[in-house]
Amino acid sequence: MKIALISDIHGNLEAFHAVLHDIDAAGVDHLVCLGDIVGYGADPAACLDLVRERQPRVIVQGNHDAYAADERDLDAFNPLAAAATIWTRQQLGEERRQWLRDLPLHGYIEPDVMLVHASPSDPGAWEYLRFLADGALALADQPTRYCFFGHTHVPMAFRHDGERVDQLIESEYDASEGDHWLVNVGSVGQPRDGDWRAAWTLFDHDAQRIELRRIEYDIETCMLKIVGAGLPERLAERLTKGR
Repeated sequence: MKIALISDIHGNLEAFHAVLHDIDAAGVDHLVCLGDIVGYGADPAACLDLVRERQPRVIVQGNHDAYAADERDLDAFNPLAAAATIWTRQQLGEERRQWLRDLPLHGYIEPDVMLVHASPSDPGAWEYLRFLADGALALADQPTRYCFFGHTHVPMAFRHDGERVDQLIESEYDASEGDHWLVNVGSVGQPRDGDWRAAWTLFDHDAQRIELRRIEYDIETCMLKIVGAGLPERLAERLTKGR
């Protein structure tokens, strides 16, 4: 069974189209979405509608989804994220915002595969798993052999082999090695690992292979849309740097 895992689309329709084209060519069995469909980018409604059209097997809620869905305080967001969230709220309409509110914080694609946006320890706390200690603590709470997440926009993996935890940054993993895996699938629309290309992850559950894939997209059009929408220009500029 081949599973395509996407996360952190962030209203980037050009990147999303490119990723879906690659997913279709890969012949996957299931699609799952790990949240943050909206925020930052100029096409939140179109990206949300396209996610719904594709009917992923599982969709979980991200923090930008949650903050765009209601009128909660934005003190937890930096000024760029807050400005984008206020703008995004105005673009979605009540029906789409209700759909975002109703998304679950975690899900399962198989009994041994957990799906969250941020951390299996407390999915609604929006914790950032960046460093080895973060991964080790999360793995201690992980109830399944595999857990996939997003949130940091930096693809990586934490592997527990029964004795120690390793933090890995590779394009492919042999998931038959180790007892538990906690894998960041990368970001479709807002990569922050220094590579501007859109990211998604292919998990072959039967072969126990995990592959990070990168796809070029029409970044110029995406940037022009952000500026044209009146969003902060920094949101467009940062895309070229993958930061």
